[in-house]
Amino acid sequence: MGQIRVLPPGLISRIAAGECIERPASVVKELVENALDAGSGRIDIRVVDGGRGLIQVADDGRGMDADDLALSVTQHATSKIHDDEDLFSIHTLGFRGEALASIAAVARVRIVSRNRDSEIGHEIQVDGGEVRGPRPCAAPPGTTVEVRDLFYPVPARRKFLRTNQTEMGHITEQLARVALAQPAVAFTLQHGDRVTQRLEPTADRRQRIADFYGPELAAVLLPIHRAGGGVRIEGLVAPPAESRSSSKWEYVFVNGRYVRDRFVSHAIKEAYRSLIDPSRSPVAFVFITVEPTQVDVNVHPTKIEVRWQDSNYIHGQVLAALREKFLTSDLDHPLRTPREDEEYRERVRRAMVDFFTRGPGVSHEEAVSHEAIPARRDQRSHEGDVAAGLSTGRSEPRAQATGPAEPDLAVMHAHGPQPPERDGAADGSPAVEAGRTALASAIASTPRAIQIHNSYLVVQTDEGLMVIDQHALHERILYEELRRRITDRHLESQRLLLPLVVRIPASRLEALETHGDTLARLGIELTAVGPQSVALHAFPTLLLDRVDHEAFVRDLLDLLAEHGARPSADTLVHDVLDMMACKAAVKAGDPLTAEEVEALLARRELAERSSHCPHGRPTTLQLSLRDLERQFHRR
Repeated sequence: MGQIRVLPPGLISRIAAGECIERPASVVKELVENALDAGSGRIDIRVVDGGRGLIQVADDGRGMDADDLALSVTQHATSKIHDDEDLFSIHTLGFRGEALASIAAVARVRIVSRNRDSEIGHEIQVDGGEVRGPRPCAAPPGTTVEVRDLFYPVPARRKFLRTNQTEMGHITEQLARVALAQPAVAFTLQHGDRVTQRLEPTADRRQRIADFYGPELAAVLLPIHRAGGGVRIEGLVAPPAESRSSSKWEYVFVNGRYVRDRFVSHAIKEAYRSLIDPSRSPVAFVFITVEPTQVDVNVHPTKIEVRWQDSNYIHGQVLAALREKFLTSDLDHPLRTPREDEEYRERVRRAMVDFFTRGPGVSHEEAVSHEAIPARRDQRSHEGDVAAGLSTGRSEPRAQATGPAEPDLAVMHAHGPQPPERDGAADGSPAVEAGRTALASAIASTPRAIQIHNSYLVVQTDEGLMVIDQHALHERILYEELRRRITDRHLESQRLLLPLVVRIPASRLEALETHGDTLARLGIELTAVGPQSVALHAFPTLLLDRVDHEAFVRDLLDLLAEHGARPSADTLVHDVLDMMACKAAVKAGDPLTAEEVEALLARRELAERSSHCPHGRPTTLQLSLRDLERQFHRR
């Protein structure tokens, strides 16, 4: 006896708040949804201190009178449903009657509201469960909700909030999820004294997508439309060439509500199957309109999941809408012309050999595997700063020094003392000659090979022959090189002459804070410069001229966001280095010179696990003489 007790009302309210109020962005979501249900045409959001200090949401909706205002902060009080039948025909975004009561349980709340047909407004305040009001006051038509000192009664929850920039990223993401589905409504988002989003009413969803994710992405999106059986599918999807490394670029809306649904997500992925790499994810904005009786939205506290009456039919309709669009669209990848002039190719050939002979290399292994690391410089220069030879496949030999170099004071001030540059020995020095002799020996002992279809290398061996996937092998070599370097020190990087601003989803900003140490180890310097933008200041020399910097940054932040806040250190490093190696390696279809082929094969002998790439795919297939003789019926 005496083990079961009734909890006090304040504790009950705080427990309920824990289900739907996770962070400031959750408050913004609930208040904005209430404003939309009130028929608002304009919603203004103001945030102070990342939402800790103040969240204010003002709308021009229907407003409330004094009686409704008093009931609005009562738990399970709502104007949106009246009986059991209403639960199966929900036409509004909110319906549980928990939002304001839950927020008031964990913050100080002030609500001012006025009916459109009333001349005066009313105000109510809630602090620690104590309600004061309502009392008359001056107010414009509509409702303004002020939430101050979020989580002050539950400091354990407050201490888990992130930086202001990160919390604003989540708030902006929540605004995007609402505003994309409501293009006819005007929104403003203000952080402190700065307006970060100003969205005017529009009939074009493409414009809303451009507001959040940039005009470049919005311009290439393909419209989809399909209707039938009480279901209407609309939206904008990206061609396969615009795929991303994260599934978080799938935005699905059901009757104006952002949801995550496995049936719709599977249909989208199935439509893109064989069009994009299995490790990539499509970019899709899909809007589904159905009769409320065909979908149950009352299955999750935050209303982010739904249950379909006929999930197979929804899956089929979404799949058909995308497939019809792809069958009638030109999905060819745009041409990106590489630098292939003869002078450049000759520099690459020289760099391939220079990669193996640089430095004092006195042994075969040092000659083949060692790579000198140039000191950082403030100017972005192609000559010499990119790690030469096979590690990039597209760089120039490092110029030999003609005398002792002056120390770069700016670099030493910014980064501390730098390791000394290697001696600039003349071409005929014993060290260089020893390295070249070792290289010649390595290449001489390597079987001759031919490249077929600019993708595979066929090599004769004593036992028969082997076929090598040039991309997979180069990827393994680069991965091991990166892994070796990052174990002892940060990757060598080079500062850009001008920072590169990259547009990203606001939710990716948290990765800058959560994985800042990892980014530093990778030689990548990123800073947030806006609610949806980061500036790239430094980039690994190994990748400098091998990858598209903007696409790499987007994919990297997507990958870090997928790992969340507490990934395994080994798993995170493996996945990031794997991505870097994959992007920097030679590709299937890249023609290689004889020198490049021989250098790749020489490096293969020194790789620890040359049989498989970091993804686990085989790099080499063996075919013995016995197998050949059997195929030609010699045995």
